[in-house]
Amino acid sequence: MLSVYQITLPTPYKVGPVNIYVIKNRPLTLVDAGADTPEAYKMLRHMLPLLGVNINEIERVLLTHSHPDHSGLAAKIAAESGAAIIAHRIEIQKMASTADPISERLPYMLETGITIDEIRAIQDDRDKLPGQTMIDAKIYEMQEGDLLEFETGELQVLHLPGHSPGHICFYSPEQKFFFSGDFMLSHITPNPLWEADPDCPERRMPTLSQYLQGLERVEKMDISVVFPGHGGSFSDYHGVIEAVRGHHDVQVKLMLDKLKGYELNTYQLCRKIYPNLGGWDVFLGLSEIQANLDLMMENQLIGSYKRNGVVYYQTAD
Repeated sequence: MLSVYQITLPTPYKVGPVNIYVIKNRPLTLVDAGADTPEAYKMLRHMLPLLGVNINEIERVLLTHSHPDHSGLAAKIAAESGAAIIAHRIEIQKMASTADPISERLPYMLETGITIDEIRAIQDDRDKLPGQTMIDAKIYEMQEGDLLEFETGELQVLHLPGHSPGHICFYSPEQKFFFSGDFMLSHITPNPLWEADPDCPERRMPTLSQYLQGLERVEKMDISVVFPGHGGSFSDYHGVIEAVRGHHDVQVKLMLDKLKGYELNTYQLCRKIYPNLGGWDVFLGLSEIQANLDLMMENQLIGSYKRNGVVYYQTAD
């Protein structure tokens, strides 16, 4: 039986606080690590002793994905405790990369018809948190099907991409606990972020299609409690899955309505649906719209053509 405790840490993001989980069985384990801010680190150092845990006792840190609100403090924790950091291969590569996230995605962004001024505004508003510094940390890969063993109990590793290409969830077959990271949240729908295929960088990942396939897989599982990366834990995971599907069904209908009688690029469609976005939120909006467009193309609901390097979409009828 796994003894699981939740710690909620502040983040500087609009999503709000992030949850990390302490599993007190040996090897003493954290699931996710929180954002690398003085406030989050102070809260972590305050909360661990209340659970009877010294930070030096932490033996491993399991990362659901590399986004900084989940992975930011991993290196600092590992430096103090000697803990191993364990993540999917793709997320390890992302944490090690020094490439600018916008420059990496620039070919896809230019295809949307976005203006250079808007790209600059996104870059100016990008993440201000420190980058990952895991050079001296012990980092190990985990992949689909791996078992993480404890003195009593185990966690199964599930690779469920869509929000991030190497996103991992953990499942306790004995207690039916599901640590979902950002894959499944009770109060918001995870953004299917723009990502390049790590094995073919010139190709964009079908993030929404991957994500919905993952939901189908999880829907068939026997889960007692979901421990998410944000918000409260919940048991009605079937209801959450249906709400996510409903959200994207509404998005598709709205986008088809906006496209009716028009030929629009991704940026134009994003502005029609989200007229008030600015800065980094434009990137998130474009990710959401593009992911739905890719799925609509896959389902032959729309057609597309490229003109002057920009892709335009139109209804199939």
